[in-house]
This record gives sequence, C-alpha cells and structure tokens, in this order.
Amino acid sequence: MIKIAITGNIATGKSLVLGFFKELGIETLSADEIVDKLYSNKEFVKKIFEKFKCSSKNELASIIFSHERKRKELEKIIHPIVKRAIKNFFERNKRKVIVAVEVPLLFEAGMQDMFDKVVVVYATKKQQLERLTAKGLSKEAALKRIKSQIPIEEKIKKADFVIDNSKSIDNTFEQVMLVLRKLED
Repeated sequence: MIKIAITGNIATGKSLVLGFFKELGIETLSADEIVDKLYSNKEFVKKIFEKFKCSSKNELASIIFSHERKRKELEKIIHPIVKRAIKNFFERNKRKVIVAVEVPLLFEAGMQDMFDKVVVVYATKKQQLERLTAKGLSKEAALKRIKSQIPIEEKIKKADFVIDNSKSIDNTFEQVMLVLRKLED
C-alpha cells in the first residue's frame, strides 16, 4: 500500500485535492474531519473549554492563534488522537493499492514518517487571504493562522510532489491525475 499525505497551509486547497483523489477511486481520510468529530463530542468540548477557560470555538481559536504555547498544548491533546485514527484507517484499508490522507499539520505534528509520499498543495498568500476572509475571518485573524504554520516554502522542500492550486480547478485536477499516474508506474 502506498500511503499518501496531502498537506499544505491553510486555504491552499488541500480538501479540493483530497476530493479529486476520492473521485479518482482512492480511499481517503481527512484529519480535519477527525478533529471536527472531536468537537462534536460534548464531553471533549467541555474538557477543552475548561482547560483553556473559554466558552466557544471562536474564543478558543482566538486564544490558540494568539498564544503559541496554548496552541501547542491543544495540539498535544489532539495530535495523538488524529494519529490513532490514521493508523486505524491504514489498517482498515490495508488491501488498497493507494490511500490518501489530508493532514494539514503533517510536519508540525511530526507525522510525515507515517507516509510513503507527501503531496504539498500550494496557493499564493494573496489567495489564502482571499479564501479565509471570504469565510468570514478578518485579515488579521487570517494572517495569524497562516503564520502559525511552517512556511509553505519549507513544506515544498520536503515534498515528493507539489500541486499548484493557484490556477484553475481543471489545472489542479490535471496535476492530481499526473501524481496518480506517477505513483501507479
């Protein structure tokens, strides 16, 4: 089985690329969806809100993106849960030829060794800001989130494949197909 990690920075198009892999018949998993499920667990949310002395997801986001130490504390809770879920996904799909997992914080969490190949999805900083502000974040909040991650240039250096998602959706899809062709050779 070839285990592909799809990573990049916030609002670069990782979910789009994951969706294309899925459309092309690859079994997929999203770390963001794992985390979303955690946050739908009332008991988990209660513990997190108590630990970080907040009462909403927006307040928690404000805290963790303003204080690196607090963000690291939260990551120490969440990353092991995400790693376990990914390992379970691999086990459930061990007969598949290729599987793909979207892991936004792949390098930040030190998860790259769990995978055979790394695909980094790229978009310009201007596009990231446009996408984040279109989702309702202020420019300041968007910049804090972008700066909380390893610079995209560093991630690109560690990639086996880079998908440039700064052009058309069709162009991005063609790049995904090219990556798959190279993996199947």
